[in-house]
Amino acid sequence: MPVGADTGHVGRTLETIALLRAEFGVNMTLGASNVSFGMPERAAICAAFLPMAIREGLTSAIMDARSPQLVRAVQAADLLLDRDPWGAAWIAAHRAQQAAAAT
Repeated sequence: MPVGADTGHVGRTLETIALLRAEFGVNMTLGASNVSFGMPERAAICAAFLPMAIREGLTSAIMDARSPQLVRAVQAADLLLDRDPWGAAWIAAHRAQQAAAAT
């Protein structure tokens, strides 16, 4: 359910992700933009939601990979959750972004 329908749904979704991961150890995919449906600045909402969901055990998201804000949020979550040893992927992405901007 989108956050605009009931802000409590997000917490319940995160709890459900954590429970499924803990109980069954399953991989999970969800439509990340569903949380922001009908709201303005959807990318900002999704960029906040994705790291929280990843922390709870989300392993895959259906998201707009063309959105730099969403991609960076996932990369930041990987870094902060120690899934990017020494920040190598974070630094590589930053350098690639700098190189692309220079051309």
